[in-house]
Amino acid sequence: MGLISLALKNELPRTMWKFDWISLYTKNAQIFKLEYEREIQGLLKMTQVDEGFYEMSNLELSPENYGSNGKISNVAGCLIAYGCLLTFQLNEGSYKGHLAFTSKGELIPHYEKHYYAELVYREKMIIFPPNGKKLIKEYLNLEI
Repeated sequence: MGLISLALKNELPRTMWKFDWISLYTKNAQIFKLEYEREIQGLLKMTQVDEGFYEMSNLELSPENYGSNGKISNVAGCLIAYGCLLTFQLNEGSYKGHLAFTSKGELIPHYEKHYYAELVYREKMIIFPPNGKKLIKEYLNLEI
C-alpha cells in the first residue's frame, strides 16, 4: 500500500487540499503522511489534547483519492488504523488504545460502518481498543 511516516513541514502540500496543512503544523501535534510512489496520498494529524492523551484532529486524502473513484483505495482506513496504533503507543492510562475524533455529521454513519467508531457525544466519536486492534490487523497487517 505505501509507507506511513512523520511528515516534515516542508513536505506538506501547499495547494489543492481542503485543509491548510502548513497552518495545522503545530507544536502540540504530529502529522503523518501515507506515501506511495513518492507522492503523499493522505495525511493524518494527531494532537496532544491533555497529558497522555492524543486524538485524531485532521484526516485528509489527496485530491486524486477523494470518493469511491479515488486512485488508491483504503488510504483513509490505513491512516485511521495508524491513528489507532499511535494511541496504543502515545496515550497513557485509561486513554491507551482509544482513538477519539470529531466527525462531520454526515460522515458519522460512514465511520460507524467502516471503522467501528462509536458516537459518544454530539459529533465526538471513539474507536475503542478492541475495534482499533481489528483495524490495525485489517489495514496494517499488524497484531497488537
